[in-house]
Amino acid sequence: MVTRAQLTQERSRVRREQLLDACLALFAEGGARAVTHRAVAARAGLPPATTVYYFATIDDLLREALRRHVQQWIATMEELAGLELVDLRRLVADADHATGLVSAVFALRDVATAGTELAIYLGAARDPALRADAADALGRAEGLVARLLTALGVPDAPEVAAGAVALILGSAVRRQAAVHPEPDEARLLAHSLRRLLSASLDGGAVSPPD
Repeated sequence: MVTRAQLTQERSRVRREQLLDACLALFAEGGARAVTHRAVAARAGLPPATTVYYFATIDDLLREALRRHVQQWIATMEELAGLELVDLRRLVADADHATGLVSAVFALRDVATAGTELAIYLGAARDPALRADAADALGRAEGLVARLLTALGVPDAPEVAAGAVALILGSAVRRQAAVHPEPDEARLLAHSLRRLLSASLDGGAVSPPD
């Protein structure tokens, strides 16, 4: 039987999550200046005083929202990385295979999702109070890729991981501007990653995308 205390605890958890979600949405739209106690509560559909009850300051709310977002993003990346232990030799040799993998990730992380994440990280990087958290997020992303590459036998995995993350972020920016149709963007990113991996594995050349 669920007790009243448990119901109260669950309601508190849900409200806190609503506030964090609302905070991130406002931050993605307008940066730190858009995040106020009143605006967050209104976006969450909660009474104006709710944010003060759960978070002493706006900085506390922003930092918690960003850190939770990073945790969720890293968990998603780890899940994607665990779907298939990629055969790097095949990835380098087979353009269609590489493009298929990138396209599958694009399908899971659509343009809108990628745009929100970019806005959050860029906004955090510009804010002195959140810059360290943004740097930590990118560092953790590079670390995740480096661990995967190390397990697959890639030399100098941390350096290669930094290059791979830079390519992925650049592709995310191009996706927002619709520089290329999504299938072409997936193909181009796959080719860039193949070139990077090829150079790190044995310096071999890869065929260009069609």
